[in-house]
Amino acid sequence: MRFRLFTPRLAAMVVALGATTAALHASPSRAEDVTINFLHAQNERTYGPVIQAFEKANPGIKVREQRVPFDQLNAQVQARIGAGDDSIDLYGVDEPRVPALAKRGLLMDLSAQRNIVTEKTTPEAVAATSTDGKLYALPQWTSTQLLFYNEDLLAKAGITPPSGDPAHRMTWDQLLADAKKAQTAGAKYGVAFEQVDRYYQLQPLFESSGAGSGLTGPGLLTPAVNTQKWVQTMTWYGDLYKNGLAPRGVAPEQMGSLFTNGQIAYFVGGPWNFYDFVKTSNLKWSIAPHPYFANGKPVTPTDSWAVGISPHSKHPNEALKFAMFMTIDDQGALLSTQTNPLPPANKAAFDRHVAEETKLGGDSTAPYATLLPYELKNTAISRPRTVGYVAFEEIMNKAFSDVRNGADPKQTLDRANGQLKAMFARLK
Repeated sequence: MRFRLFTPRLAAMVVALGATTAALHASPSRAEDVTINFLHAQNERTYGPVIQAFEKANPGIKVREQRVPFDQLNAQVQARIGAGDDSIDLYGVDEPRVPALAKRGLLMDLSAQRNIVTEKTTPEAVAATSTDGKLYALPQWTSTQLLFYNEDLLAKAGITPPSGDPAHRMTWDQLLADAKKAQTAGAKYGVAFEQVDRYYQLQPLFESSGAGSGLTGPGLLTPAVNTQKWVQTMTWYGDLYKNGLAPRGVAPEQMGSLFTNGQIAYFVGGPWNFYDFVKTSNLKWSIAPHPYFANGKPVTPTDSWAVGISPHSKHPNEALKFAMFMTIDDQGALLSTQTNPLPPANKAAFDRHVAEETKLGGDSTAPYATLLPYELKNTAISRPRTVGYVAFEEIMNKAFSDVRNGADPKQTLDRANGQLKAMFARLK
């Protein structure tokens, strides 16, 4: 992947930043530059624009990125910050992990910033980055999932494209029937999930079917992932791969390429894909609402990444200044979405993001202006907020992967439930 070249729009933003945020970013003169280290799991182009703008407005501070794959981020944080390593100043925090990270002393208390975070973002964003009445991270983005579809593959199969209106949302039965038609007509795969085997992507299946989140009881520390409905829904998921309708053996980071290469008819993924899909020539696509189970309710995932400060940082003030710039500052928050179009948690930046991304792809992204606000208001469900979430996610992601690769759903979920009981017993 490549950093996006600075466009006239970005250049104008940077110029504006120098005038509108000078007071926020001014700092005393320094004998030498301070370098802060930022650990995150985003792609290499995500933070280029925001770092360039921040360093221009703050000539005494340099930002060094340390990128790791998503599946390695938690291990890095626990191993390094947990051991008192001061080489990380700030890091990306997946919001459901805030309670567990805070309990383990891996996040600095940021409650002094609560008033401005409350003013600039939303109550949901503040709740997602707080635990035990304290703010431990700065909300950066929110999220949703959309149904992308390849117009040419549907036309070849004689399929009427799905509506972009949430009032006419497809059921999973309807989608799979059409996905099979598209595959018969030449699509290599009928349907695919972008974040295969990740709880964030798959929670809506279980919530929509009535199986629930998988966690119950005080503190959400009682696992319930081997109930009849969980087994039924997991079986449904496994059958997609068993029957060849969805691809096995493909990592989440590679799923988008299968869609841009014209191999997938229906693709469930996030709006961050707009950037790559729009610039792919000969790809005709559009978006529709996330499907749901007919006997259940529409459900979409939400929450996203926040930014936390390491309690062992050698430069906490500079780290906080950069974190505030890319999350709470109106212009900085928008810059953080330029090449990775996740909806910003900052309210002013959110409105501009929606307007820009809706125009970005013409007819392809036109439904976004209606879909995103609707889903966030009506169908979004957060992942469980519990000190046990990190262990829960790791165990469940392994279970999803096992079933996708042919393991028995009931046996897999029974084993996961037992592992969770053992893990949670140490947290109660």
